[in-house]
Amino acid sequence: MKLDFLFSSRDGLSSRRGRAEPRFSPGATAAATRGGLPALADDAAEPYSTPMARASRGTYRNDPRNMSPRQMADWAHEMYLCRMLTWEEYCMAGFPPELHPQYNRTIGALTGKLAQPDAPRNMIRVWEERLSFMLRYYDPDEPDVQRVEKLLRLLRGQV
Repeated sequence: MKLDFLFSSRDGLSSRRGRAEPRFSPGATAAATRGGLPALADDAAEPYSTPMARASRGTYRNDPRNMSPRQMADWAHEMYLCRMLTWEEYCMAGFPPELHPQYNRTIGALTGKLAQPDAPRNMIRVWEERLSFMLRYYDPDEPDVQRVEKLLRLLRGQV
C-alpha cells in the first residue's frame, strides 16, 4: 500500500504483521487475567442504585435536615444523574451561592456573613423559606415555583 511506511517498524515489516495478539487460555481464572487482584465482594457494588433507593434502604449518607450546601450540591448532582431532576432544577439546587469563590467579596460583604459551605443546616427549611418568598412575589404557576416545590418533595422524601 502507499501508506504502509507510516505504520511500519524499523525492520521494514508492518506493525500488524509482526505483532502477536494476547490470548487468554480457556483454563485461566479471573484473578489470573486481572493480574492477581482479588475480586470484589458481591455486595460492594450497587448496580443501578439511585439516591431514592438508597434512602429507602437507609444507606443514604445525607440527612436533608442536617445537610451542608456542598452536600446539597452533591445530592442534586446525583439526582440529576438519576434523571430525577431536570437541568433547570439541577441548576437551581446544585449551585448554591456559598460555593462561589467570590461569595465573601460580594454577597458576604453586603450581608456581613462569611461563606460556610460545609456548615450543616436544615435544607428543607431553607427551601421552604425560598418557596414562601417566591409565592409572595411570583404566580404559583411560574416554572421556578414549581421547580422549588419539586425539590422540596424530593428532599422530604429523603427523610
